[in-house]
Amino acid sequence: MSSPAEGSDPEQTRRNIQQTRAELGETVAALTAKTDVKTRARSKATTAVGGLRQRVTQAGQSAKTTARQLAETMSQRASQHAKPVAQKAQQATTAIHDSARAGAQATGKAESALITSARAAITKIGSSVRAKPVPVLAVAGTAATLVVIASRRRWSR
Repeated sequence: MSSPAEGSDPEQTRRNIQQTRAELGETVAALTAKTDVKTRARSKATTAVGGLRQRVTQAGQSAKTTARQLAETMSQRASQHAKPVAQKAQQATTAIHDSARAGAQATGKAESALITSARAAITKIGSSVRAKPVPVLAVAGTAATLVVIASRRRWSR
């Protein structure tokens, strides 16, 4: 264990005892930490909660990205469907103007011809919308979606 020269030096013996006590204290602390079930459970729970928070945050970001992509796609589709409706409306407007001019020149009853043409155009536009309501609904749905997104952005700031 120790040589006679070491054993006879009391100072060396004290240092050896202090070192042994320190090592024994570290060993006891390590064993205590391993047997402290409550602290270990809290540590695991804290780690699990952190992992869940990270997953929830990632899922939220993914949902936002998906919603933005869907809104953009719907906006593009609505725009594509709205173009033919706008063209029909422009054609109907042109037809109304042309009918009004022709009626005014031919009969001198511009007011009557304009009213008749307007009624016909309104009927034509109404039947077009009733025949193909999807483009009109798509435009309305896209507008509503954009309003919701804009209001959420204002509230989140």
